[in-house]
Amino acid sequence: MLRQFILLAAIALATPAVAQDGGSFTLGGDAYQAGRTVDVGGTVDGDLFAAGNRVEVDGEVTGTVHAAGRVVALDGAVGGNVYAAGMDVEVDGPVAGNVTAMGNSVTLDDEIAGNVRAMGGDVTVGGTIAGSAILGGEAIVVDGEIAGDLSIAGANVDWGDAATVGGTILYYAEDADDVNVPESVAPAERVEFRSMEGWEDDIEEATEQARPGFWAKLSGLFGGVILTTLVATLVAALAPNFTMTLREGALASPLRSLWIGALGLSAAIGSTVVLAMTGIGIFIAPLAIALAVALGFIGYVIGAYLLGVWAVDAVGQGLPDSTLDRAIAAFVGAAILALVVLIPFIGWLAVFAVLLIGVGGLMIRLFGPRFYAEA
Repeated sequence: MLRQFILLAAIALATPAVAQDGGSFTLGGDAYQAGRTVDVGGTVDGDLFAAGNRVEVDGEVTGTVHAAGRVVALDGAVGGNVYAAGMDVEVDGPVAGNVTAMGNSVTLDDEIAGNVRAMGGDVTVGGTIAGSAILGGEAIVVDGEIAGDLSIAGANVDWGDAATVGGTILYYAEDADDVNVPESVAPAERVEFRSMEGWEDDIEEATEQARPGFWAKLSGLFGGVILTTLVATLVAALAPNFTMTLREGALASPLRSLWIGALGLSAAIGSTVVLAMTGIGIFIAPLAIALAVALGFIGYVIGAYLLGVWAVDAVGQGLPDSTLDRAIAAFVGAAILALVVLIPFIGWLAVFAVLLIGVGGLMIRLFGPRFYAEA
């Protein structure tokens, strides 16, 4: 649950309410769209990356869909996988690959040819899943066919009339008496009770990949660059004025941003100790930890973007003034950091310094501390 909150917090920070306009562009056949409301009605011949307050995909996507927003509604056919996160996530179109979704409410109502991983407050499966499924939430409704195995953990689990599971059901609960699976869903010999304490460890073991080789590591490194580029581009496209003033302040005095970032991140981390010392505040400490991690992630993204802007300007290309220019700057900065971190001993220190500059630039832009103000 902590990792889910961190992701949702990062999404919220990446789509500020100050956004006045959006942006869209195509790069290498993949479509990138951001804005208050993103409506994809045509055919996307590649992957789709979309973020906004409301993301609606009515057209066909031949590749994979990456979507984040308060509301994510996928009604068109998807030829690849689906990765979606938001408050309300609805997949109402057929998916040829796997589906990974998380949110306060997750609804899957069409045919999914691959596997499903769905986590949320309310999770509803009303369609057909040709593979296996992992479902976790407070309230789970299964009213469709799951051809493979099912791992399920929920405070309240309801089985609809159309619910069937072709494989083994691993039912995670506090007590064996809480397990109630109708014979119409699966016979008792295919239902196995497991303690809720082992849910997280078992799921991580089930989804763990083999130790990556060189090309897999290289692919993972490139994936990190793409993720950083995407998030930084979305922030810059959604809030161009906010990003411009942040950029101007941070690049005008990077050392000042560095120490303010160190101060801000230290305060965020130190607050967990202070909260724990108050006794009652110990219940809020996990939230403070999650916010500190989210702040570090956003600081890294902003730092990568600032580094890319500086590098692009240094070679004579000028400051970015369009969505494509911002995407190029974000990619350059993320790629530089990915290479720098490979340098033994000092690489991670340099990357951490860039992260602190990003945090400091954000602190200055949001709060304008008095000791920073010019005389």
